[in-house]
Amino acid sequence: MAKVNTAKTAPNDSRTQLLVFRALLVAGALLLIGGGVWYVAITGIIGIKKWDFGKYGLAPAVTAAAGAAILLFNLAAFFFHPWFSGASMQLKHDLKRDKYRYIMIFPGLLVVFVFSYIPMYGIILAFKDFKIKNGIIFSQWCGMDNFARFFGRSVAGDVIWNTLFIGVTQLLITFPVPIILALLLNELRSKKFRGLIQSTIYLPHFVSWVIMYSLLFALFSVTSGVVNKIMLSAGLQQINLLSEPKMFYGMLYGTSIWKEAGWGTIIYMAAIAGVDEEMHEAAYLDGANRFQRCIYITLPSIAFVVTTMLILNVGSVMGANFDQIMNLRTASTQTTVAQVIDTYVYDMGVDKGQYDFATAIGLFQQGVNCVLLFLSNFVVKKMSGEGFF
Repeated sequence: MAKVNTAKTAPNDSRTQLLVFRALLVAGALLLIGGGVWYVAITGIIGIKKWDFGKYGLAPAVTAAAGAAILLFNLAAFFFHPWFSGASMQLKHDLKRDKYRYIMIFPGLLVVFVFSYIPMYGIILAFKDFKIKNGIIFSQWCGMDNFARFFGRSVAGDVIWNTLFIGVTQLLITFPVPIILALLLNELRSKKFRGLIQSTIYLPHFVSWVIMYSLLFALFSVTSGVVNKIMLSAGLQQINLLSEPKMFYGMLYGTSIWKEAGWGTIIYMAAIAGVDEEMHEAAYLDGANRFQRCIYITLPSIAFVVTTMLILNVGSVMGANFDQIMNLRTASTQTTVAQVIDTYVYDMGVDKGQYDFATAIGLFQQGVNCVLLFLSNFVVKKMSGEGFF
């Protein structure tokens, strides 16, 4: 009976240990984050001229240090203190078994933390009246003034509309192309010919947008372009592809497909490779032709991958391809059809040095992208039962 009672109480002990560990973890994280936010907030209120660390900064610094100490102590106790042995046993076993994998993953995690998470501190610029001499910390808070400045300008509506228009139309036009290409490539019988086609359509992905514009200029320049010279010698009217605003959208979609459609087929080809061949054989015996097998077997089998890619693409509708537009825009299009949020942020932040204003616009853009990501995932999950998360 004693053994049975011990066996019954062991899981309860593990659950208690995990609850204590999580509670200490949350408490330490709250103290660390709260102290950091407190420190940053009070610096922007007091300002550098009246700043006294002993009077204003000591309390939040001690709070953050206490949180960090609790986190470190909690983690050390979880792995080394005997009381947590039941809760940490499985994790210790996994770490020991896959230690080389974790060692390989660690540099990537470190890079993401240093270059993706630490720079998020700069987001507070959106809520500050930034002065270079004061720095980010000691610049005064201005609340939502930077956002009000943006939405109060007449150009805001045009920039937002143009960004949405380019993002939505580019998604509708370019998203199905890699799927169609992957389905067509899968139907090729010759593996050598398929490999040749794949290598050919992958290559444009490795060409930068700077080189892309150089190629377009060499082909379609009104003064020295090869295509326009041929058309002029044939007595035809020249095509002002690079500077004509009406031509910009077509050039945008065409270059996107030429450069990225082939590369986009990789993930769909990998998904198609996992389709059960027995389903194709059964459909063939039932009299289904290749087109019918493609539509009714291959395409539904990769529906989850297509759904996932669609959700991710919808989540970046407000983030039009900055590299592409920045290189393809000219003097006649940069303030009209080629002016999107990303280029406007570049113009305000880099060209004019309004870093706080540009940060506010970028934060608004990413907030909309985040909302679109969750909204698209919700809609797709309701319609198909499958979502990204």
